[in-house]
Amino acid sequence: NPFLKDEELAQACNVSVSTIRFDRAELGIAEYRERIKSVAEEGLVADTAVGEVLDLNLYHDGISVLKTDDTMTFDGTDIIKGQCIYAFAENLALSVIDAKAALVKVANVKYMHEAHAGERLIAKSDVMRVKDGGYIVRVVIKANMNEVFRGKFSLVMTDVK
Repeated sequence: NPFLKDEELAQACNVSVSTIRFDRAELGIAEYRERIKSVAEEGLVADTAVGEVLDLNLYHDGISVLKTDDTMTFDGTDIIKGQCIYAFAENLALSVIDAKAALVKVANVKYMHEAHAGERLIAKSDVMRVKDGGYIVRVVIKANMNEVFRGKFSLVMTDVK
């Protein structure tokens, strides 16, 4: 648990604080402040991977842009994590159907090419089919005219209470 301080761990393990600090140093575990900062930065990735919607024709199509940065990359690389690209695509798919709440029933996705920090990702969505309260939305994401991602999302509206 990254939220436990050395003193709390020492008490829970019935050892001294210096033992906890020694073990943490030996195992390469960051101190409390750094662990909290790391958890907070990881949480921000999900929030920052939504992009900015530039054009939206409800129930038809949409365009969105995402400026990538180092918070979205794998440690020690400039390669954008797939979860950020997926979140960007899913957000546009949900936006184009104007859903207060919807679930992704099925997603068929393909990562075609890696994206790098500093690149602008451009996503284009198209509503391909509407059937029984569900939607099939295709999303294609490009960086520098190269296709990075493509996916089809089967979305189902849910009741909002």
